[in-house]
Amino acid sequence: MSPSSTTPRPLDAEPVDKDLAEQALPGHGIPSQDPDPAAQIPITAAESDREAHSALMGGGLIAGAATGAAVGAAVAGPVGVLVGSTVGLVAGALGGAAAGSLVKPEDPASTILKPAKEEVPRSPESQRKDLSR
Repeated sequence: MSPSSTTPRPLDAEPVDKDLAEQALPGHGIPSQDPDPAAQIPITAAESDREAHSALMGGGLIAGAATGAAVGAAVAGPVGVLVGSTVGLVAGALGGAAAGSLVKPEDPASTILKPAKEEVPRSPESQRKDLSR
């Protein structure tokens, strides 16, 4: 077996993407890669609204395609699946967009979690190494 032709990077190497390093909060990793709630950065109310509409449109696309394919298969066979799913995609996207415009929470920013100020202390039972006892 021949040795690897790539050399490992030193531990003090500069990050490849400096923008990612700027996104990280002190003491935490990059928000998109660190599941700790304290590492997350809250989004604005406008971003929250946009995300909700995107999710509703995506759900409408999937539901419309599945419904259209089922109806198309029942009515016209294999060709009906193609036509039905295409029509269902469009109808589902439009339906999801319409549903998104009807759903308006009073304060969309009120559901955003704030970063934790300190770590929650664990109970003595969860600190045991062997939890099977």
